[in-house]
Amino acid sequence: MPDSKPMAELHLRVVGQTADWKLLLLDEPPTEDQLAGWMQNGVVARLVVAEQGSNQPHTLLVNFSLVVSARVVATVRGRGITF
Repeated sequence: MPDSKPMAELHLRVVGQTADWKLLLLDEPPTEDQLAGWMQNGVVARLVVAEQGSNQPHTLLVNFSLVVSARVVATVRGRGITF
């Protein structure tokens, strides 16, 4: 398992949901091109994440065919900084 400190936040808007999912990524974050490809091709991606308020890592499978928007936010010392 990777280091338990989040490397980035992944914000996903899923079909039918009014709020974004905020995932704390413990692996290297995907690039914009990767995210776009996953969404276009309906990829089911395996992400290593931690829940908000916890650094317990676990694997989450995300079906990107249901994602309508995505953004990656860099994290620095637990605080988000948009780039």
